[in-house]
Amino acid sequence: MVEIYIDERLCKGCKYCITLCPTKVLVLSDKLGPKGYFPAIVKNPDGCMACRLCEIICPDFAISIDTGES
Repeated sequence: MVEIYIDERLCKGCKYCITLCPTKVLVLSDKLGPKGYFPAIVKNPDGCMACRLCEIICPDFAISIDTGES
């Protein structure tokens, strides 16, 4: 199972990950994060195919993907 971690302390809500996700797993939160931005959140974790595009595109390194593989 794929685990998606988003560090709200780092996310500035740029939406790059949301725009790039081919399966629309991520959305913007309606709650402000600790830095005053609306961070990305995981809406549909079962849709994630672990392509890692969100992790790669994030300019703040706020997203990490764990596939459970070593």
